[in-house]
Amino acid sequence: MNDHEKNLPRLLAALDAAPVRELTEAESNRKEHLLRTVMNSAVSTSQPVSPPRRRRPLLWVAAGALTAAAAVAVVGQASHSAPGSGVLPAAELASWTGTPSRLPATSPEAAAAEKWCVKALDSDYSGTSVSYANLDVRGSITSVVVTDGKTISYCLTDKAGHGMAEVIDPVKKLAGNAIEVDSAGGHGEGSTGLNYLVGSVGTDVKAVTLHDGDRTIEATIQNGRFTAWWPSDEPTGSAGKVDITLKNGSTRTVSGDSIFPKD
Repeated sequence: MNDHEKNLPRLLAALDAAPVRELTEAESNRKEHLLRTVMNSAVSTSQPVSPPRRRRPLLWVAAGALTAAAAVAVVGQASHSAPGSGVLPAAELASWTGTPSRLPATSPEAAAAEKWCVKALDSDYSGTSVSYANLDVRGSITSVVVTDGKTISYCLTDKAGHGMAEVIDPVKKLAGNAIEVDSAGGHGEGSTGLNYLVGSVGTDVKAVTLHDGDRTIEATIQNGRFTAWWPSDEPTGSAGKVDITLKNGSTRTVSGDSIFPKD
């Protein structure tokens, strides 16, 4: 082996646009759950996984290491898993309401959503204290953020066991009047299509209202986090406009794209 051949690995590494680095705790957690989801879908024919359309890449590859920007598990009965279909039945989506109803954590809907979410993500849940946030119901579909140990996930599910579950980031500290999307996506199309947005809000933010076509969606806000979802014939994972109301009573309207992180 000549000197050029010996130095080739070092020279190539220097040109790598994504140098090797240690994964953050959130990235390591996402990686683990993504791999579990992929492995489970590979051996299971009764719970196929269909990839969502997202506003940001689902996976990032850096220096040969696989990390997850978000791990999404889509679980449903076979009759609702064909290409182009959604993660929730059309009849359930038709019950959607723009204004959510808040639920107590002790409600049957909360208990069912927690069990579904933990199972969908194959979480290491065995006596670990689980906490709920952003728990609401729109029509017959429950939405909830579940924290199980170090894992935080956003779930949508109906009473029949259809739904989606996604590992999300911890709340980000923002300027008092700011909001920022952490995760967003679109599933299905036509009568089974839906959009969802999850993100952080500053301490001065009182309400977030999304507008998408003729739909008006009031987000649920709790513990510095906002969550919202709505039916959409052509899901894009974004809203057209967003009204941000502060605790001092002022409201400003921004474009839906403007609340996504600036790369």
